[in-house]
Amino acid sequence: VLLLAAAALCQSSSSSFNAALAFSHQHVVTVRPSQNAFEARLEILPRSNNIITPINYSRRKSLALASSSDDTETTDTSSSSSTLKQDIYNVATLIGAQALLVPIAVFIAQFSNLPNIGLGSQFQIGSVAIVDGLRWTLPLFGVAGLLRIVEPYSNALKDVTKATQRSVLSVLGSTRRPFFALLVSCILGAVAGIGEEWLFRGVFQQLLTDKFGSSSISLAVSGLVFGLLHAVTPVYALLAGAASVFFGYLYNISHNLAVPMITHAVYDVFALMWAHWSVTGLEQEERDAILLDYQGAPVLSTNTYKEGHLNVSDDDDEDDSPKVYNS
Repeated sequence: VLLLAAAALCQSSSSSFNAALAFSHQHVVTVRPSQNAFEARLEILPRSNNIITPINYSRRKSLALASSSDDTETTDTSSSSSTLKQDIYNVATLIGAQALLVPIAVFIAQFSNLPNIGLGSQFQIGSVAIVDGLRWTLPLFGVAGLLRIVEPYSNALKDVTKATQRSVLSVLGSTRRPFFALLVSCILGAVAGIGEEWLFRGVFQQLLTDKFGSSSISLAVSGLVFGLLHAVTPVYALLAGAASVFFGYLYNISHNLAVPMITHAVYDVFALMWAHWSVTGLEQEERDAILLDYQGAPVLSTNTYKEGHLNVSDDDDEDDSPKVYNS
């Protein structure tokens, strides 16, 4: 409701309101942007015979300056407001898609006659569940800290970080906006914690336990499926599978689905905020490189130079002839 209200308010013609919301915000709004969005991002003309026709130098330079991530400098209020509306729309769409896990879990639970629509007979959100849920986030943060230390020596872990940063850039953008990021992180964390734990632990894991009569088998199978559904990279899938086993273990020892729900949600909120804070501290070229690592439609800012893409260097002696490398 808050997100939709904000989207409606952004349509206001009030200059003071627009000025307050008009963040200088250059980023990819989806992992695979539309052709129109891609061309608007690069400010180029359509491709012709694999040649990119650049716009004139003065326009490129002005756009390069406009792509600064400094929130205090807004060059185009209406454009920035439109970008913020698009961000809110993308976030609302993602939350809506994630929230679909709840009715799916309820439907399967009712069809399978699971107690309390899949939440379990002992489901209760109380002080004990909250304390336990918060307490069990500590091992997750500990493992995350260890992986952070090991990451410089592992390309696989670097790929995991880049995948996370790419997702955060797509959802939260490249401009550091703590309050917006915290709001989105809390909503996404809550929706993911409730929906995924309800479906995978409360329903799927319980059905496997009932079928095989073994909590070990149900933990292994549900962890494998959960990992495969998060297979952004092989190591990402492995870590997600291990997290699934951990959440399933919490459910088995507590017999209260609220515990893994709280642990999952709280960890996701902090993980999203940390990823947003770290990726927005990078230089524009570094953020563009993260987006370019994705094997899909390339996403560039106007000051990016990378082999295989348009050279938009703003050196004064640079001519405006078309340049494509390794096209």
